[in-house]
Amino acid sequence: MKKITYIILGMGLLAFSSCFKKDNYAAPDAQIHGNIIDFYTKQPLLTSQADWSIRTWEKSWKESVAQPRDLPVKQNGTYNNSKQFAGSYDMLPYGGPFWPIADTAKGVAFNGSAQQDFTVTPYLQVVELTTSVSGTNLTLTCRLKAPKRVGLPNIVEVKPYLSLTEFVGESNYINIAEYNNTRKQINQSWLTYFGDVETSPVITIGPLPVKSGYTYNVRIGANVNDAFRKYNYSEIKEVKVP
Repeated sequence: MKKITYIILGMGLLAFSSCFKKDNYAAPDAQIHGNIIDFYTKQPLLTSQADWSIRTWEKSWKESVAQPRDLPVKQNGTYNNSKQFAGSYDMLPYGGPFWPIADTAKGVAFNGSAQQDFTVTPYLQVVELTTSVSGTNLTLTCRLKAPKRVGLPNIVEVKPYLSLTEFVGESNYINIAEYNNTRKQINQSWLTYFGDVETSPVITIGPLPVKSGYTYNVRIGANVNDAFRKYNYSEIKEVKVP
């Protein structure tokens, strides 16, 4: 009886194991990296950590319709991913605060380590950031620039960002009413609000309450009413409160 039981168990295990096929695909090990260059400054675009992405479509895989995969862009305007399947890809900066890009980069070879840079034209530039501390109050000023104004979507707002870490922007900031309520709401076209000029008058935000003995990383963001409403940013400045 025991012998019959063992035979039945053995046959069951054999049948069970036959349901599994060996995965003989190599692990993804191709690297793709690059810079997203600001057309105006010729430097990597100032942004917020993982606020938008590089969209990719694999074209060498023919078993199914290519589905987009997004690679997040870092705060310093670069991207890097070392876990890609080797192959041929189309690529496009996607969802960011810049004029839409019509043409994708076609047939980029992901094989070993490859670099693909992109140049984008931001909707806005946030320039001339200044910071001043009086007691435990912080005041920020900046100007906006819109070199390309025809067809520019309405300006939505100008917003302060403060953080206690090196990462500061829409993806990481001190989210309190005292800061959020001091944003400057515009909701008008550039031409209506500022007139037909490239650079706005000085915009003042504050005073913002800060704590004595703390060090803040601060910047200002401004966005337009497109499909994504992502922010163009100023540089980041460190503010030490005595």
